Amino acid sequence: MIPKSIPVGMYHHVNHHTGDFITVSVPNFRRQMQWLRRRRYETLNADSFLAALRGEYRPARRCCVLTFDDAWLDVHSHAFPTLKEFGHQFIVFAVSDWTEQASRESAPGAPGRPFPTHNAAETLVHEQRAGEVICAWRHLREMVDSGLCSVENHSASHRDATALAPDILRQDLLRCRDGIHDNLGRESRHLCWPLGAHNGATLALARQLGFEVTYLVRRGVNVAGGGSFAVKRFTVEDRDERWFQTQLRIFSSPVAGLLYARLKPDRWFRRKGR
Repeated sequence: MIPKSIPVGMYHHVNHHTGDFITVSVPNFRRQMQWLRRRRYETLNADSFLAALRGEYRPARRCCVLTFDDAWLDVHSHAFPTLKEFGHQFIVFAVSDWTEQASRESAPGAPGRPFPTHNAAETLVHEQRAGEVICAWRHLREMVDSGLCSVENHSASHRDATALAPDILRQDLLRCRDGIHDNLGRESRHLCWPLGAHNGATLALARQLGFEVTYLVRRGVNVAGGGSFAVKRFTVEDRDERWFQTQLRIFSSPVAGLLYARLKPDRWFRRKGR
Protein backbone atom coordinates (compact mmCIF):
# COMPACT_ATOMS: atom_id res chain seq x y z
CA MET A 1 0.00 0.00 0.00
CA ILE A 2 1.34 3.46 -0.92
CA PRO A 3 1.99 5.54 2.24
CA LYS A 4 -0.38 8.44 2.80
CA SER A 5 0.73 12.02 2.27
CA ILE A 6 -0.05 14.65 4.90
CA PRO A 7 -1.28 17.93 3.34
CA VAL A 8 0.10 21.13 4.87
CA GLY A 9 -1.77 24.38 4.28
CA MET A 10 -0.04 27.77 4.44
CA TYR A 11 -1.95 30.81 5.67
CA HIS A 12 -0.74 34.35 6.36
CA HIS A 13 -3.74 36.60 7.03
CA VAL A 14 -7.33 35.97 8.07
CA ASN A 15 -9.33 39.21 8.02
CA HIS A 16 -12.06 41.16 6.22
CA HIS A 17 -10.01 42.31 3.19
CA THR A 18 -11.57 39.98 0.65
CA GLY A 19 -9.28 39.45 -2.32
CA ASP A 20 -6.17 40.91 -0.66
CA PHE A 21 -2.79 39.23 -1.22
CA ILE A 22 -2.22 36.04 0.86
CA THR A 23 -5.42 36.72 2.79
CA VAL A 24 -8.34 34.42 3.52
CA SER A 25 -11.58 36.19 4.41
CA VAL A 26 -13.16 35.49 7.78
CA PRO A 27 -16.27 33.80 6.29
CA ASN A 28 -14.25 31.49 4.03
CA PHE A 29 -11.86 30.62 6.84
CA ARG A 30 -14.80 29.66 9.02
CA ARG A 31 -16.25 27.50 6.23
CA GLN A 32 -12.91 25.71 5.82
CA MET A 33 -12.52 25.06 9.55
CA GLN A 34 -16.14 23.98 9.94
CA TRP A 35 -15.71 21.54 7.06
CA LEU A 36 -12.63 20.01 8.74
CA ARG A 37 -14.62 19.47 11.91
CA ARG A 38 -17.62 18.05 10.05
CA ARG A 39 -15.40 15.60 8.16
CA ARG A 40 -13.57 14.68 11.38
CA TYR A 41 -10.11 15.67 10.22
CA GLU A 42 -7.24 15.37 12.68
CA THR A 43 -5.27 18.61 12.65
CA LEU A 44 -1.70 17.92 13.74
CA ASN A 45 0.46 20.11 15.95
CA ALA A 46 4.22 20.44 15.42
CA ASP A 47 5.14 17.47 17.60
CA SER A 48 2.57 15.03 16.22
CA PHE A 49 3.39 16.06 12.65
CA LEU A 50 7.09 15.43 13.19
CA ALA A 51 6.31 12.07 14.78
CA ALA A 52 4.10 11.16 11.81
CA LEU A 53 6.88 12.05 9.35
CA ARG A 54 9.24 9.81 11.29
CA GLY A 55 6.77 6.94 11.35
CA GLU A 56 6.51 7.15 15.13
CA TYR A 57 2.86 8.23 15.12
CA ARG A 58 -0.01 7.07 12.94
CA PRO A 59 -2.42 9.95 12.35
CA ALA A 60 -6.03 9.57 11.34
CA ARG A 61 -6.76 8.66 7.72
CA ARG A 62 -8.06 12.20 7.30
CA CYS A 63 -5.47 14.60 8.65
CA CYS A 64 -3.71 17.85 7.77
CA VAL A 65 -1.47 20.58 9.18
CA LEU A 66 -2.50 24.24 9.40
CA THR A 67 0.39 26.74 9.39
CA PHE A 68 0.39 30.54 9.74
CA ASP A 69 3.48 32.49 8.66
CA ASP A 70 4.84 35.65 10.34
CA ALA A 71 2.48 35.71 13.38
CA TRP A 72 0.36 38.57 12.06
CA LEU A 73 -1.99 39.96 14.69
CA ASP A 74 -5.10 39.03 12.71
CA VAL A 75 -4.25 35.36 13.30
CA HIS A 76 -4.89 36.01 17.00
CA SER A 77 -7.89 38.29 16.51
CA HIS A 78 -9.68 36.52 13.64
CA ALA A 79 -8.33 33.00 13.08
CA PHE A 80 -7.75 31.90 16.68
CA PRO A 81 -11.38 32.25 17.86
CA THR A 82 -12.55 30.01 15.02
CA LEU A 83 -9.74 27.50 15.52
CA LYS A 84 -10.62 27.37 19.21
CA GLU A 85 -14.32 26.95 18.49
CA PHE A 86 -13.72 23.89 16.32
CA GLY A 87 -10.78 22.53 18.34
CA HIS A 88 -8.20 22.58 15.53
CA GLN A 89 -4.48 22.48 16.28
CA PHE A 90 -2.20 24.78 14.30
CA ILE A 91 1.38 26.07 13.94
CA VAL A 92 2.43 29.73 13.97
CA PHE A 93 5.87 30.68 12.61
CA ALA A 94 7.08 33.77 14.48
CA VAL A 95 9.66 36.35 13.40
CA SER A 96 11.20 37.08 16.79
CA ASP A 97 12.52 40.60 16.08
CA TRP A 98 9.03 41.64 14.97
CA THR A 99 7.44 39.94 17.95
CA GLU A 100 9.90 41.59 20.34
CA GLN A 101 9.09 44.99 18.87
CA ALA A 102 5.35 44.29 19.06
CA SER A 103 5.72 43.24 22.69
CA ARG A 104 7.36 46.57 23.55
CA GLU A 105 4.74 48.61 21.70
CA SER A 106 1.40 46.85 22.01
CA ALA A 107 -1.16 47.96 24.56
CA PRO A 108 -2.78 45.40 26.87
CA GLY A 109 -6.24 45.96 25.39
CA ALA A 110 -7.70 44.75 22.11
CA PRO A 111 -6.73 46.52 18.87
CA GLY A 112 -8.83 49.61 18.36
CA ARG A 113 -9.02 49.58 14.57
CA PRO A 114 -9.47 47.08 11.74
CA PHE A 115 -6.46 45.15 10.53
CA PRO A 116 -4.91 46.81 7.43
CA THR A 117 -4.20 45.28 4.05
CA HIS A 118 -1.10 43.11 3.64
CA ASN A 119 0.96 45.84 1.94
CA ALA A 120 -0.02 48.39 4.58
CA ALA A 121 0.86 45.91 7.35
CA GLU A 122 4.29 45.29 5.83
CA THR A 123 4.85 49.05 5.68
CA LEU A 124 4.01 49.40 9.37
CA VAL A 125 6.55 46.71 10.26
CA HIS A 126 9.24 48.48 8.22
CA GLU A 127 8.31 51.74 9.97
CA GLN A 128 9.00 50.10 13.34
CA ARG A 129 5.27 49.94 14.17
CA ALA A 130 5.02 46.17 14.47
CA GLY A 131 2.87 46.49 17.57
CA GLU A 132 -0.06 47.45 15.36
CA VAL A 133 0.04 44.34 13.17
CA ILE A 134 2.22 41.60 14.74
CA CYS A 135 1.42 39.28 17.65
CA ALA A 136 3.24 40.17 20.86
CA TRP A 137 4.59 37.36 23.03
CA ARG A 138 1.47 37.60 25.20
CA HIS A 139 -0.74 36.88 22.17
CA LEU A 140 1.37 33.87 21.25
CA ARG A 141 1.40 32.68 24.87
CA GLU A 142 -2.40 32.86 25.00
CA MET A 143 -2.68 30.70 21.90
CA VAL A 144 -0.08 28.23 23.19
CA ASP A 145 -1.84 28.00 26.56
CA SER A 146 -5.03 26.97 24.76
CA GLY A 147 -3.32 23.66 23.97
CA LEU A 148 -3.96 24.12 20.26
CA CYS A 149 -1.02 26.22 19.06
CA SER A 150 2.63 25.41 18.43
CA VAL A 151 4.92 28.44 17.91
CA GLU A 152 7.99 27.73 15.80
CA ASN A 153 11.01 29.44 14.21
CA HIS A 154 10.65 31.81 11.24
CA SER A 155 14.04 33.47 11.88
CA ALA A 156 14.70 36.66 13.84
CA SER A 157 14.77 39.10 10.94
CA HIS A 158 12.78 37.49 8.08
CA ARG A 159 15.65 37.95 5.63
CA ASP A 160 16.40 35.74 2.64
CA ALA A 161 18.48 32.91 4.13
CA THR A 162 20.32 32.30 0.85
CA ALA A 163 21.60 35.90 0.82
CA LEU A 164 23.11 35.79 4.31
CA ALA A 165 26.62 34.75 5.28
CA PRO A 166 26.58 31.46 7.23
CA ASP A 167 27.55 33.09 10.53
CA ILE A 168 24.86 35.76 10.15
CA LEU A 169 22.22 33.18 9.28
CA ARG A 170 23.27 31.03 12.24
CA GLN A 171 22.80 33.93 14.64
CA ASP A 172 19.50 34.87 13.00
CA LEU A 173 18.06 31.40 13.54
CA LEU A 174 19.48 31.00 17.04
CA ARG A 175 18.15 34.38 18.15
CA CYS A 176 14.64 33.35 17.16
CA ARG A 177 15.04 29.99 18.87
CA ASP A 178 16.16 31.72 22.07
CA GLY A 179 13.23 34.14 21.91
CA ILE A 180 10.72 31.29 21.66
CA HIS A 181 12.40 29.43 24.50
CA ASP A 182 12.68 32.43 26.81
CA ASN A 183 9.15 33.70 26.26
CA LEU A 184 7.15 30.53 25.63
CA GLY A 185 9.27 27.79 27.18
CA ARG A 186 9.36 25.79 23.97
CA GLU A 187 12.38 24.15 22.36
CA SER A 188 11.64 24.88 18.72
CA ARG A 189 12.71 22.11 16.36
CA HIS A 190 10.77 23.38 13.34
CA LEU A 191 12.01 26.08 10.96
CA CYS A 192 10.05 27.88 8.25
CA TRP A 193 12.31 29.57 5.69
CA PRO A 194 11.46 33.28 5.22
CA LEU A 195 10.08 33.79 1.71
CA GLY A 196 10.66 30.07 1.17
CA ALA A 197 14.29 30.83 0.29
CA HIS A 198 16.63 27.90 0.89
CA ASN A 199 19.38 25.87 -0.75
CA GLY A 200 21.66 22.97 0.10
CA ALA A 201 23.90 25.09 2.32
CA THR A 202 21.03 26.54 4.37
CA LEU A 203 19.45 23.11 4.78
CA ALA A 204 22.77 21.71 5.98
CA LEU A 205 23.14 24.54 8.50
CA ALA A 206 19.62 23.93 9.79
CA ARG A 207 20.52 20.30 10.42
CA GLN A 208 23.71 21.34 12.23
CA LEU A 209 21.65 23.61 14.50
CA GLY A 210 19.38 20.73 15.46
CA PHE A 211 16.27 21.56 13.44
CA GLU A 212 14.37 18.40 12.60
CA VAL A 213 12.03 19.71 9.93
CA THR A 214 11.95 22.80 7.70
CA TYR A 215 8.99 24.24 5.78
CA LEU A 216 9.01 25.51 2.20
CA VAL A 217 6.76 27.70 0.06
CA ARG A 218 6.22 25.02 -2.53
CA ARG A 219 3.47 22.55 -3.35
CA GLY A 220 4.20 18.85 -2.98
CA VAL A 221 3.71 15.77 -0.82
CA ASN A 222 4.82 14.82 2.68
CA VAL A 223 4.68 11.05 3.03
CA ALA A 224 3.82 9.74 6.48
CA GLY A 225 6.80 7.74 7.69
CA GLY A 226 8.95 9.18 4.90
CA GLY A 227 11.11 11.30 7.22
CA SER A 228 10.88 14.49 5.14
CA PHE A 229 13.19 17.32 6.26
CA ALA A 230 11.83 19.82 3.72
CA VAL A 231 8.05 19.98 4.08
CA LYS A 232 5.96 21.08 1.11
CA ARG A 233 2.92 23.34 1.59
CA PHE A 234 0.09 24.65 -0.53
CA THR A 235 -1.09 28.24 -0.24
CA VAL A 236 -4.63 28.35 1.11
CA GLU A 237 -6.60 30.72 -1.09
CA ASP A 238 -9.63 32.83 -0.26
CA ARG A 239 -11.99 30.11 -1.41
CA ASP A 240 -14.79 28.14 0.21
CA GLU A 241 -14.77 24.66 1.70
CA ARG A 242 -15.27 22.93 -1.66
CA TRP A 243 -11.98 24.29 -3.00
CA PHE A 244 -10.31 23.47 0.31
CA GLN A 245 -11.64 19.91 0.18
CA THR A 246 -10.19 19.45 -3.31
CA GLN A 247 -6.73 20.63 -2.23
CA LEU A 248 -6.67 18.32 0.78
CA ARG A 249 -7.76 15.39 -1.34
CA ILE A 250 -5.05 16.07 -3.93
CA PHE A 251 -2.22 16.46 -1.42
CA SER A 252 -3.36 13.47 0.64
CA SER A 253 -2.36 11.29 -2.32
CA PRO A 254 1.39 10.90 -2.93
CA VAL A 255 0.85 10.32 -6.66
CA ALA A 256 -1.83 12.95 -7.30
CA GLY A 257 -0.07 15.52 -5.12
CA LEU A 258 3.28 15.06 -6.87
CA LEU A 259 1.77 15.30 -10.35
CA TYR A 260 -0.35 18.31 -9.46
CA ALA A 261 2.62 20.14 -7.95
CA ARG A 262 4.66 19.59 -11.09
CA LEU A 263 1.93 20.55 -13.53
CA LYS A 264 0.48 23.46 -11.58
CA PRO A 265 2.98 25.28 -9.34
CA ASP A 266 1.66 27.41 -6.52
CA ARG A 267 0.64 30.88 -7.72
CA TRP A 268 2.26 32.59 -4.71
CA PHE A 269 5.39 30.51 -5.32
CA ARG A 270 5.56 31.71 -8.94
CA ARG A 271 4.96 35.34 -7.95
CA LYS A 272 7.86 35.32 -5.52
CA GLY A 273 10.12 33.37 -7.88
CA ARG A 274 10.85 30.62 -5.34
